Amino acid sequence: MTVIQDLFESHAGLKHLEFKPLIFVNAMNEADPEIQALRQRLMDRAKEHPRWGEHMPTAWVPLELHLAQQAEKGVNILTKEQIQKFNSQNESMVLTDKQLETFLKVQHSLGKLLYFDIANLRAFVIITPAYLVEVLRSIVTEKQFWPKGKQFQSIFQTMQKTGALSRDDIDFLWNQDIFKHILSYKDFIIEVLVHLDILVAERRVTEDLSTSLPEVSKFIVPSMITRPNNTKYLKKFCKTGTSILLSYKFTEKVIPPAFPYRFVASFVDMWGVKNYKNKKRMLFSDLAVVEVDDKHDVAVQVIENRVVVSLIHSDKKEHIVPSIATSVQECLTAAIHRISEFYSTLSADLFATDQRSDLHIVMPFEIEFGVHCRKASCFFPHDKIPTAAKWQCPEHKVYHDVSCLKLWFSEKMPREKCDTSCQGLGRLQIEQSPSNKHLRRLAASLEVNDCRELLIRLGLDAKILNDVQDKFAPSAFHENDFKYTAMLRWKGSATDSSFTTIQDALLETDRHLLCEVIRDVNVDDVLTEFNITEDQANKTPTNTTLQELSNHIGNSGIQLGVELGLQSAEIEGIQNDHSCKLLHQNKEILRVWSQTKFPKPTIKELIKALQRIGKKDCLREISF
Repeated sequence: MTVIQDLFESHAGLKHLEFKPLIFVNAMNEADPEIQALRQRLMDRAKEHPRWGEHMPTAWVPLELHLAQQAEKGVNILTKEQIQKFNSQNESMVLTDKQLETFLKVQHSLGKLLYFDIANLRAFVIITPAYLVEVLRSIVTEKQFWPKGKQFQSIFQTMQKTGALSRDDIDFLWNQDIFKHILSYKDFIIEVLVHLDILVAERRVTEDLSTSLPEVSKFIVPSMITRPNNTKYLKKFCKTGTSILLSYKFTEKVIPPAFPYRFVASFVDMWGVKNYKNKKRMLFSDLAVVEVDDKHDVAVQVIENRVVVSLIHSDKKEHIVPSIATSVQECLTAAIHRISEFYSTLSADLFATDQRSDLHIVMPFEIEFGVHCRKASCFFPHDKIPTAAKWQCPEHKVYHDVSCLKLWFSEKMPREKCDTSCQGLGRLQIEQSPSNKHLRRLAASLEVNDCRELLIRLGLDAKILNDVQDKFAPSAFHENDFKYTAMLRWKGSATDSSFTTIQDALLETDRHLLCEVIRDVNVDDVLTEFNITEDQANKTPTNTTLQELSNHIGNSGIQLGVELGLQSAEIEGIQNDHSCKLLHQNKEILRVWSQTKFPKPTIKELIKALQRIGKKDCLREISF
């Protein structure tokens, strides 16, 4: 016992390890009494789960039974139409379309089935989750389990070296007798594997960037690559003079094995794998390098509990294009957020709760900036970057010029107006869809008539626009509430809601308006003006502070909520619960925001939001 304790003493999973008393199971003996002891222990732990004993709608029971019967017959996948047919047979307990969606999502969150409510996947449901393990085993497997035969060996050896897997290879693997059952749903299963980042589709670059998955003939399987980096690429190009570093440091000492695989897969999916000398693909078990353009490469490594990202310029780091640095950072951060959220079974639209904080996922990483220091890289929190250009590494006592590290967040560096060198949004950024904050800021920067004309040009139906305007006509609403809500309605109905579409529709309006929309605000002068120290600014405001502040917001509650990062559904819910009671709405908005887990709700972020909505002066009346 002591040996086991010592072995896992510094392991992040120690708190999840239970080995007293030890259970020895003879897997060759079905009647082994230790199996019953293990079963009982698992049941005891399952009952400790907060969801144990949670009531489920009785109307779900008939459909659950139908699905269970199908699973017992050996059926693994059903079409949604088949499930709807089973549902229609339940007479008085027939679920509506909306109730059926909720049923499928809840069953998915509980691990009873797999239902992905996204395009190309929502038409099918995997009713036996263990079936996906069987599918994975056909591709991701250890060498000792490789099937016999020259072609099989060639396929798996290629995957180990480069990760490459063709559609023909997949067909060959799935034509084995033990995997032929997959062929009936081949296209769907491939879509699922791509969605889960098991496969990365090598899409061809087309003029309209619209290559669909069925047209893809080549894939990459990052988790199968065992070949380590054997090039001198990093030593030659990833140096102090040519690169800037960013790290996602995991709060646990050990990164979950699936995390880096999924991250690398999503990373490779964004940009093409770089071909180095003699066209060697820079994709290894310990390094992945992609080519953003002919001047910029991005390298990703997993080093201990960090995912380290290096943005490398072919000449020198001072020539790194700011919009590329920012876009790379934002795309990768969004990817790692998505992966983190995927592993959470909590979903705000599935279960009602009074504790919103329970629904927020604590992201398991921190963003750091890095420098090349002595023989290794050293890191510090990104929000601790010094105002001066120099940073001293506390471990090696070496000073480093860190001015270029601000490029990671360059598009968010505060400036009143774009200078003459600004060419507008970068390519990667302009292809993104604006967030709710971006839409609010754009709406606030336009007059009502200008906003209406813009939305009409964007294709929003005039009747919808008029209905929204009528709804927000009362004085209880801010003028910008109508414009912002109309923008949301457009985004929700548009097939292409990218910044490109908006910029084209702005016509003669200043193209740099969109730059201002995504730019952060500098509140250093505000902090100085109101004698707020940096330590205070990084703390979460007290309830007393929020109570005082709620008296100064008036009808700007929606605007404040958006800038603080609340979701539209949350804001609408608060409005409905406290109809026409602005003070109550403002208190609730501030309370909900203060309970968020990520990002941390700080006084600085609150002040930024207040400055954005023109409420900065109320700080004179607030005590922090």
